[in-house]
Amino acid sequence: MARPSKSTADKASKVLPPVRVTDSEKAMIRSRAARAGMTMSEYIRQMSLYGEVTIRQSKYDHAFVEQLRRIGVNLNQQTKALNSTGVVRPELPVLWGKLETLIDHILENMH
Repeated sequence: MARPSKSTADKASKVLPPVRVTDSEKAMIRSRAARAGMTMSEYIRQMSLYGEVTIRQSKYDHAFVEQLRRIGVNLNQQTKALNSTGVVRPELPVLWGKLETLIDHILENMH
């Protein structure tokens, strides 16, 4: 008896972007696929759809990073104004102080 034909929706015909891996990672994937009795494509597809993924958490608070970004933008604007006019605006030393405080906070929490 002949095997039933797959429907168009069940046929694997789409290609994903290439995945970059090291030689050792590729060897590991190939080995795991072989142990599972699958081709590399089948293994990667199954792991992509049903495998477990560990989500990396940032070690920094998002609000902290956003505040640092804002200070950086503001510092850049003030420095640009200083370079064009030669006048130090009163906001610039305040920004430098905030930046120093944040850098000290980062350095203290790295250990």
